[in-house]
Amino acid sequence: MAAPPVLEEFEAPIKAGVPQLPPAPPCRVDREVEDGEVLAFGGGAVVVAVPGHTDGSFARHLPSPDVLFTGHTVHHVGRTSLGVFNADRTRAVESLHRMAALGVATAVFGHGDPVVGGAADALRGAAAAAG
Repeated sequence: MAAPPVLEEFEAPIKAGVPQLPPAPPCRVDREVEDGEVLAFGGGAVVVAVPGHTDGSFARHLPSPDVLFTGHTVHHVGRTSLGVFNADRTRAVESLHRMAALGVATAVFGHGDPVVGGAADALRGAAAAAG
C-alpha cells in the first residue's frame, strides 16, 4: 500500500475539494524496472527513478528525441511546478532537480500541457522554486 501524501498547508483546501474515491484495485505488474534501465521503445527509453510523489515513481527519458515523461512528480498547469500530494516532499524536490539536470527540450506531465521546446528551463525554474 502506498504511503499517504503529507500535505503542505496550501494543499489542504485542494485535497478537501477532491471527492472521496474508493481505493483503486492493485495494478498488475508485468515486470519491475530499475533506475538507468533502457526500455525498448522510443529509441531507448531510460528509466529515471524519481521517488517522492510515491516511493516507486519513475520518469522515462527518451534521449534521441530529447523528451522526458515526468509522471506525477511534476505538473504544468499554468506553469511548471512540483506536483502536489507527495508522500515525501524532500525526495520529490530532489527528484525534480534530477529531472531538471537532464536538460531536455520537451517534457510531458501527468497533469497539464506538455512543454515543447525550453522544457529544461521550465524544469530548472520549477526546481529553483521548490527548493
